[in-house]
Amino acid sequence: MKSVAIFYNPQSGNRPKDQELEQLRTHFLQEGFESQAISIIRTKSASHAFDMAKAASLSGVDLIVAIGGDGTINKIASGLYAGGGKASLGILPSGTVNNVAKALGIPLDWQKATLNLTRGIPRPIDLCQVNDQYMISSLTLGMLADLALEVKQEEKRRLGVLAFFKYAYATLRRNRNYYLTLSYGNHYRQVKAKVLLITMMNAVAGQVHFDREAKPDDGLMSVYLVSRFNIWKTWWYLPRFLAGDTRKLAEVQHFRTAQLEISQFKHAKSQRARTRIDGDKSVYLPLSLKVIPLAIRVMVPQNIDSIKKESRLSLEENASK
Repeated sequence: MKSVAIFYNPQSGNRPKDQELEQLRTHFLQEGFESQAISIIRTKSASHAFDMAKAASLSGVDLIVAIGGDGTINKIASGLYAGGGKASLGILPSGTVNNVAKALGIPLDWQKATLNLTRGIPRPIDLCQVNDQYMISSLTLGMLADLALEVKQEEKRRLGVLAFFKYAYATLRRNRNYYLTLSYGNHYRQVKAKVLLITMMNAVAGQVHFDREAKPDDGLMSVYLVSRFNIWKTWWYLPRFLAGDTRKLAEVQHFRTAQLEISQFKHAKSQRARTRIDGDKSVYLPLSLKVIPLAIRVMVPQNIDSIKKESRLSLEENASK
């Protein structure tokens, strides 16, 4: 008997409505799931989401569904992997940025994403272990992380990506440097950086062409270092970042690796660097990162056109009832 565990955060501003949850249950019933094999779980915190997803994975459930943004998906995916990684991960994206969904071609539309849960195919992807946590999409440190710390969750929900621009100028004016030691392969470097960005996929800040080389299943992470940043050239930098032309910028260093150690060799007490992983506040330096190849399987569309057609037919059937 096929089984599914559906996770959502009832405190999220983008939480699913009761009607949407009922439609989701109905969808699984129509797809051959027995009623007793469909669980809908309200998470109470990030740690609760991880623990419950791990328990579901250990129990042998076939499909674990995460409703939410990249941070929620991170916790559910981490729990799934910690529980053995045998279940497939389904994603119903409802966050501000949705990097994971965009990178994997998962529809942002609720109806299409719902169909993908059962009509899609499981695609193996990498995770990256960061100390005792996991990353599915990205890690930021420095200016980007500082900026994200300033933005309140309610503003992010209400304004979307525009919320970051509200605090961008003040963060840029602060012009803070981070003095980092990087160790990977046979390389040992000490660098001054304003921004450190590590990606597992090609999508950053919702832009799917940011890193054209990165793939979610290539066993590598992409590391970007911005050593200098001229506030007056922000609008010159931005289009190049969004278009994936960062390697043409003299201020940006880039390399790819499967393992990485990061520490600070110089910092004031007030400047101890804290990271953000998949959009959420995370661990302080030092960091030990290691890619886990093909750690989990995510349901992705096998044919986008058929997903769109079936979604339209489903909407028409519901309208006629």
